Amino acid sequence: MTFYEMINDMSSALNRKRLVIFVGAGVSKNSGLPTWGQMVQAFAEQIDYPMKGRLATDEYIRIPQYYYCLDESAGHTSYYSLIKSMIPENIQPNLLDYLIVSLHPKHIVTTNFDTLLDQVAVGYRVIREDRDLLTNISSHYLLKLHGDIRHPEKMVFKEDDYLQYSETHRLMETYLKSLLIGHVFLFVGYSLNDYNLKTFVSWIDYVAKEMQVRQEMHRNYFLSSSLHAGRDYLRKYYEGKGLEVIDLYQLPAEVEKRAQSIQLSGELGQKTYAVLELIR
Repeated sequence: MTFYEMINDMSSALNRKRLVIFVGAGVSKNSGLPTWGQMVQAFAEQIDYPMKGRLATDEYIRIPQYYYCLDESAGHTSYYSLIKSMIPENIQPNLLDYLIVSLHPKHIVTTNFDTLLDQVAVGYRVIREDRDLLTNISSHYLLKLHGDIRHPEKMVFKEDDYLQYSETHRLMETYLKSLLIGHVFLFVGYSLNDYNLKTFVSWIDYVAKEMQVRQEMHRNYFLSSSLHAGRDYLRKYYEGKGLEVIDLYQLPAEVEKRAQSIQLSGELGQKTYAVLELIR
């Protein structure tokens, strides 16, 4: 598919109220918050974990688990305090947060702990845990899959949290999987080696095959910044899993020009904004 064919497909899904936008840490970075990798690195430094180049996918959840196991403070307060120190509650939303909400997708899903989207998501019921789905019935949700910084003990960050997710967040997981049929997913602010992205893609791949959904009828999209170094194998890998990749470093000239005028400090934030506004 060409760039504009993908944009038109997402725009059509938006108009049909079938677009679901997933928001990762790359979006919150535009408000000055750390990426997931930077948070994990802070934990690694605290336990003198040997950092040898880029972390493997499983290390992102294992390093916080190591810290948690070593933390002998009452109620693991040191573990939770370290997370909270990196995500101040008074941080302000950025242009991308406002744009995503203004598009008014069917649902917004985030794995971020911050409250940036909460502050601007007018018309969306915020779901932070399973019981919220039973008491906050709505046609538009802001699903905070991994919890909220205001309730650190319920956040999903370390390995045990991920391994137990299907039990501790059974309703949220089931609801999200139910959206796979008939909805178009757009992933924004995730890296290609993100553990969360790989989990979501595995769900997409499984459901598509299990339900025998033809790939051309089940497209989902990912805005990537990881393909500009000639990593075509990554594109083919994700396309094989039912995820069309838009390379933020291979945008049409007119979109690149528009990106340069966006009032965001980061280049990736500018490019992401320029792509998303085309979906309106």
